[in-house]
Amino acid sequence: MEKDISTLLREIKDATGWTEMRMATALGTTQPTVSRILNGQADCKIATFHAICALHALKCPLARASGPLT
Repeated sequence: MEKDISTLLREIKDATGWTEMRMATALGTTQPTVSRILNGQADCKIATFHAICALHALKCPLARASGPLT
């Protein structure tokens, strides 16, 4: 199953119970940016994409095994 960036971010949010603000801090971005990505309304910068992927690998090891990223 292929996953988009909003799915990865949602899995991190579900796994950690973090607020959008806490996620933004961890990713080095703003809460409105996290909200837009979660809602599929915005693409993200490459640096944010890399941070999301790295955080996902740390916080969601079982979800990571379910398929490739898109």
